Amino acid sequence: MSDLNSVVVNKKADGSWQAMHAPSGKVSHGLTKEEAEAEMRKILGKNAEGSFDEPITSDRFAGTAKEIAEFLEGPISEMLASHDGYARLEGFQNATAIVRLGGGCEGCPASTMTLIDGVLSQLQDEFGEHVIAEITPVS
Repeated sequence: MSDLNSVVVNKKADGSWQAMHAPSGKVSHGLTKEEAEAEMRKILGKNAEGSFDEPITSDRFAGTAKEIAEFLEGPISEMLASHDGYARLEGFQNATAIVRLGGGCEGCPASTMTLIDGVLSQLQDEFGEHVIAEITPVS
């Protein structure tokens, strides 16, 4: 079973292969299915084992900010993994979390909606609206 989620791999008429990450529309090509999948892993920031090479950010924070970062790295990133994505806290001040979405979420047309309707509401459920009043995406 492939470690690529939400990726459709098809053989083209010329015999080459194409992999498309459905949520973001990212596309890769290869002479073989394996090449197309390997290129897609590179595009999504995954290593050969299928894990993200992206470091966690929770070790940069303390207190509530650290708890928020760990929640983003844990349950939120687990949710986003269904689309080959992850979330990282880049900053937290005055009840505003600055969040970066990566992997399949980076550049996805639905990423803003994911942040506002999904990530923010889950953070508020976990920590309260007084702790997390808004979320700002890293651009």
